[in-house]
Amino acid sequence: MPNKTSPSGHQGLPAKVLLIPGIIVLLGFIFFFGQHFVKKELEYKKDQAYLPLAMKTQLPSEPLSEIKYPIKGYRIPGLGGFCWLESSSGLIKYLEPDIDFDAFVLYGRPTLVMAGRNENERWGPGLNQTHAFTELGYTAFRGSTSTTNLPQSVFPDIDPRHLFYFKTPAEELAFMKKLVSAQLIPTIVYAGDFSTVVGYNQDGLWIVRSDPSQTDVEGTNFMTYPVPFEPIFITYEELFKNWEVDHQFFWFEKTGLRKSENEIYAENKKNAQEAAQNMKTVIDFLKNGGRLVDFTYEIDVPSSMTLYRYFTKRGNTDLANKYLALAEIYESQRISLGLDSRRSQSEARKFYLATLTKIQLLLEETAALWP
Repeated sequence: MPNKTSPSGHQGLPAKVLLIPGIIVLLGFIFFFGQHFVKKELEYKKDQAYLPLAMKTQLPSEPLSEIKYPIKGYRIPGLGGFCWLESSSGLIKYLEPDIDFDAFVLYGRPTLVMAGRNENERWGPGLNQTHAFTELGYTAFRGSTSTTNLPQSVFPDIDPRHLFYFKTPAEELAFMKKLVSAQLIPTIVYAGDFSTVVGYNQDGLWIVRSDPSQTDVEGTNFMTYPVPFEPIFITYEELFKNWEVDHQFFWFEKTGLRKSENEIYAENKKNAQEAAQNMKTVIDFLKNGGRLVDFTYEIDVPSSMTLYRYFTKRGNTDLANKYLALAEIYESQRISLGLDSRRSQSEARKFYLATLTKIQLLLEETAALWP
C-alpha cells in the first residue's frame, strides 16, 4: 500500500516524530531567554545591593511630595550641541557658588585633545562635564535600564562599578526623586538634550533644558558671555515619551576636596603643550578610517572662548587672541554647516578633518605662549 501523507507533507512519519524539531527549537528559545533573564536578574540584585554602599549620602526612604531648586542653565547664544555644559554649569553654580561658567569649563580641562592613549579617552577635544565634576571633588554615577555598558571611554571618569541597572523607567524615576530630595540633582537625556532635573510635583518635573527662546536675542552671538535661562516644566507622560538612551541618568555626589586653581592651571598648561601632537594623532586616526563613534566632537567654541576670557583678564592678550582665533575658526565651520547639520559618515569625516587641520597650527602657537 502507498505511504500516507501527513498534513505537513512528510510521508510515513509519525506525528510525534514531526514534533521533535519544534520541541528542540522551543527548548532552545527557553534556554536562551532563560539565561538572559537570569543574567539580568543577577546583575540587578548585584547593582542594587552595591548602590547604597557606593554612596556616602543616605537617601530618604520616601521622597518629598514636591520640591523645586532655584537652579538655572547657562547658554552660549546661537551655539547648539553643548546641552550638557548649558545644564551642568547652572547646577555647579548652585552647588558651588564661586564656580561660574568659565571656572567650570577650566575644571573640565578645555586644553585637552584626547588621542586614544588610554581606556578613559576617545579621540578629539576632551571637555566633558564628568571630568569637571571629578576635579571639583565629586563622584559620578550612572543609571540605566540596560545591562550593556559601553566602553570606559564613553563614560570617562565614571568607575565601572558605578554603572547601575534598573528594571524600569518608573523605578528610576522613584530613585531620582529620592536623589532630588537629598539635593543630588540628576541629569537625563530628554528629547536629545542633557537636562538636569531640578524639581518635581504630582504632575511632572522641572528640567533645565537648552532654551534658545530665552537667550538667543538680537545682538548676541558666540562671543556673548553665557546667558542664564529658567527651567521648563514637563509632564510625566512627556518624560517617559522623550527619555532617551536606555533611560539613562547621571548624578554627582560630593565626596572629596576640589583641586586647587594652581593644579588646574598646571593640568591645562600640560594639555596645551601636548595638544598639537595629540591633534596630529587624531587627524591620522580619522584619515586612516577610525570609527566616528570613537570620536568626540569637532566644534569646541566654549573651550576657546573661556580661555580667551581667562587670559584677557590676566593681561596676556597675545595668548588670549590666539584662543579667540581658534573660536572664530570653530564658529565659521559651524556656520558653514547651515541650519541642517545632518551629514553622511563620509561627509562628517571630511568636515572633521577640515576643521581640525585648520586649528592644528594654532594649537602649536598657543603652546609656546603659556606662561
